[in-house]
Amino acid sequence: MKPIHEYTSANYIKKIDSEDRFVAIEDLAKVFEGTEICSNIDKLVSALKEREEIMSTGIGCNIAIPHAKIPEVKDIAYAIGVSKKGIDFDSMDGNPVHLVILVVAGEKQHKDYLSLLSNIMAFLKDPAVKDSVINAENPQQVYEILMSAQAR
Repeated sequence: MKPIHEYTSANYIKKIDSEDRFVAIEDLAKVFEGTEICSNIDKLVSALKEREEIMSTGIGCNIAIPHAKIPEVKDIAYAIGVSKKGIDFDSMDGNPVHLVILVVAGEKQHKDYLSLLSNIMAFLKDPAVKDSVINAENPQQVYEILMSAQAR
């Protein structure tokens, strides 16, 4: 599997202002609009919100990982949303989410999808790395953190 920074770009990293998880998910999914990643953003947003309604993707430690696999996604990818205020994701630990990792994949990319989710979690389990992503000044700095962390 490729390094995790190859599944995203600085263009897929943004600051999130909303404190509502569904608005945050929609805003973040829209970073793929006009790209070859997904041919139908509305279907992607619907799938992500349906998944979120079934069970919160707030995994604790200030992180949420909304995710969806739909046929309209051509290339597995992820976006990163950073919230300084925090978002109520109804997380397992009850704490607000400051880092939203939105993962999308096509229906036939199950193995790569699971590998990417696992690799992202391994990357973020280091509190120093997670905090540096949350406190980064801009998307390019977040992307550089991803690249340097992979090199370790």
